[in-house]
Amino acid sequence: MNSDQLDRTIRDVLHDWTPDSPAAPAGIADRIVRRRRRRNVVRAAGTALGVAGITVGAVFVTGGDGHKGTQPPTTRMSTESRLLWRTTLPSASWDACTLGSGAVYCRGAEYDAIGVDARTGTVDWKRAAADPHSGSTPSGSLAGVRDGVLYTYADHDPGASRARTDLVAIDLASRQTLWKHVMADDSRDAEAAVRFNGWILANTPSFKSVAALDDRTGRTLWTYKWKQADCTPASLGGAPYLVCSPDSDKSPRPSSVIRLDPKTGAARTVATVKGMTTFLGTDGDSVLLGGLAGGQRFFSDPGPATFTRVDTGSGKVTRHRVDGIPFGKVADGKLLAGGDGTAVAYSAEDGRRLWSRDLGLTLRKEKRDARMRELPSAAAVDLDRRVAYYLDPSGHLVGLDLDNGTVRWRGRVPLPVGPARGGIAPELMLSGHTLIGQTGGALFRIEPRLH
Repeated sequence: MNSDQLDRTIRDVLHDWTPDSPAAPAGIADRIVRRRRRRNVVRAAGTALGVAGITVGAVFVTGGDGHKGTQPPTTRMSTESRLLWRTTLPSASWDACTLGSGAVYCRGAEYDAIGVDARTGTVDWKRAAADPHSGSTPSGSLAGVRDGVLYTYADHDPGASRARTDLVAIDLASRQTLWKHVMADDSRDAEAAVRFNGWILANTPSFKSVAALDDRTGRTLWTYKWKQADCTPASLGGAPYLVCSPDSDKSPRPSSVIRLDPKTGAARTVATVKGMTTFLGTDGDSVLLGGLAGGQRFFSDPGPATFTRVDTGSGKVTRHRVDGIPFGKVADGKLLAGGDGTAVAYSAEDGRRLWSRDLGLTLRKEKRDARMRELPSAAAVDLDRRVAYYLDPSGHLVGLDLDNGTVRWRGRVPLPVGPARGGIAPELMLSGHTLIGQTGGALFRIEPRLH
């Protein structure tokens, strides 16, 4: 989720769906809310209800190259590639992966961490979860690797109805646990633990509070608490930030961007913005926010929106009217959004639409719920070659020109065919000029060859 504001929105819908029903599992709203999709796409309430179907299926696809509003192609499309390896992982379902030096690290329901050799695809080591059947929250992402340490997640109380979450630091040389830090609820998304300048800003055991942790020892340097707001941690220029929105319509606080002193945790408000907002990402030294402008109830509702850019150096705030909130990945001054198989690039400066492209990927619907569709991955961007790559659950890939959206490359990795499951996307990562993809229980590495 992009912020606790969005968590609350979906949670409200889910409580309306199963209000204290004796047939509903305990804490179902919180658990489904935390089932992170690995892309920043906000879907309507009906889609949110299907996020519990976390496993990704596969099917062969064909795709056209039609697009709207793009410039003429700058080069012809390539279909050449080299599959370096393909590996079947030791479990059918995985939450998230991250890259380290010469390795890929993943986490899933049965394993808190595994290490895969990035050159060969060989699974080098595994760390089993204490209770693989606990039904605890999947991870939307991992906090990554730094200086030979992997930061992953594990259940704090394995087997408990509310297992909560530990942030776990694993020394990759010895594969021993260096430290654990317990966090509130089942926060395992991209903002649950944010690295900055030798420290980690992480949620604490209590809500509305973060702690700065030494990344080698786990020692708490300082904590910061707040009230009447939902705040999303971020890191800019080596310093920790909080991007906060009022936690209710009755809250007197505006939205705000707050800088926390890296050494003391002292807070300084960089800028305030009227109304509720949701965190979209960062572009250089600026924070990007989205807000509703048409009286909608939820951030997932269609309609006019406000795109806000906050310069953290000067505190300057610029706001622009847009057709909808552009959730997506920020890369080189562009915000790459998408949904239903279409990629759209917006300017990170003013929210202006730059180009739009049908990815040409077939995304199946679940038979039991036609509102739930398979999703493509978030963009993996090669800035040197100016290409944004996408992966679908069946192993088909496409590379779009970052500047005009034309198709530069198409590829395919043969994968087993399985049932369509909506609400979760495959994962695609860039390693040099090669791509590492994860979908279901398959992990692969492929080298696109562009003209």
